[in-house]
Amino acid sequence: MTKGHEHVPPAAALPGLRVERTADRPVHLTQAGRIAVPLTVTCGGTAVEIASLVLTAEQTEEFYRELGGVLHPRPSTEAAS
Repeated sequence: MTKGHEHVPPAAALPGLRVERTADRPVHLTQAGRIAVPLTVTCGGTAVEIASLVLTAEQTEEFYRELGGVLHPRPSTEAAS
């Protein structure tokens, strides 16, 4: 395991840890053509790290569909018997 891939405890073990969109940094394309969403990691209300969620176009499309499902859930369509 490389230094950058050390084990990180689950968020439940790190009280006060939050990851949010970074307000002043826009979503952008990386040099490799992936989509980068800037994020700020805070602990106890103090910013401790700026990172990016980097997704391929296909991953972004799937994420978009999942978000749409959360924002606009379809009513269950159970067949009448």
